[in-house]
Amino acid sequence: MLRSKELKDEEIGSIYLGGGTPSVLSPIQIGQLLDDIQANFKVTEGAEVTIEVNPDDCDIRVMESWKKSGVNRLSIGIQSFHQKDLDWMNRSHNSAQAEKAVLDAASLGFKDITIDLIYGLPEASLTDWKYNVNRALSLPINHLSAYNLTVEQGTALHHFVKTGKTKNVDDEMSAEALSYLQQQIDQNDWEQYEISNYCRSGAYAVHNTNYWRQVPYLGIGPSAHSYVDGKRRWNIRNNPKYIQALENGIQFWDVEELTDVDRFNEHIMLGLRTKWGVSISEIAYKFGVDLTKDGEYDRFVQEKLTEEIDGNLVLTRAGILLGDYIASCFFRTNDSN
Repeated sequence: MLRSKELKDEEIGSIYLGGGTPSVLSPIQIGQLLDDIQANFKVTEGAEVTIEVNPDDCDIRVMESWKKSGVNRLSIGIQSFHQKDLDWMNRSHNSAQAEKAVLDAASLGFKDITIDLIYGLPEASLTDWKYNVNRALSLPINHLSAYNLTVEQGTALHHFVKTGKTKNVDDEMSAEALSYLQQQIDQNDWEQYEISNYCRSGAYAVHNTNYWRQVPYLGIGPSAHSYVDGKRRWNIRNNPKYIQALENGIQFWDVEELTDVDRFNEHIMLGLRTKWGVSISEIAYKFGVDLTKDGEYDRFVQEKLTEEIDGNLVLTRAGILLGDYIASCFFRTNDSN
């Protein structure tokens, strides 16, 4: 592989096939890809190997082939167990396929199964969301990602909201939905270890946890992102242009070298998303910044939005609702002293 030397002799602890729909590849192609990774990189024994899939891709024979190829974790994009929600989101699978995908995967011996759910849908009720949460926690999964729907500028959803074709996201109901999920997580002995991620005790996603902790990673393929040696790199998005550039030895990526300010801000932003927060002593050692001297530190502690636990600054349950805002208040600029 062209980039096999970039991580030098570091061991690979996770392989993630996703950021798109890798299940469009045949099982043979998935196997070849994983064999190539093993041949060109030093992969830790028992490394987490995840593939993102849609429920309608989860034919039991295909899943069995993935397992034989070395895939040991499935990330299934269910989004909702309600057919009306799936229709609204224009998803290709149905509610029956959503549940069957999980049950079939478990029957094949997959121990690590994660699913995605979305809350805050304009046409959904809190009762609908409660059903989704309870249904998910009754299934043989050990990880759940739950995302609040956002209306972004320039999207079709933004246009529909602006023209009155659909309701806007109700922030109050989204907060109630998150609160209900957190209650059920607590009652079922799960834990919220990142703003949008939940798991049975200790079943953290290795790949995602490494990202939040800024462990170096390589992104292979069109539009894939990498982070190595303090540099961020992203490949061109266009598939034909990406392939053409590879064939002709033309640069197919852009790169940005992060400044100390960039690295500090990312450290704060990513660390505060997790249950471990950010280490006050590590921030002082790496960046020469004493967080406890920042006026925002005392303010957020007094407002019970953050707390200090074992030398780490972490978000409280109330703070999670304002996580991005809280992180941004600690950000530095190139003009900061």
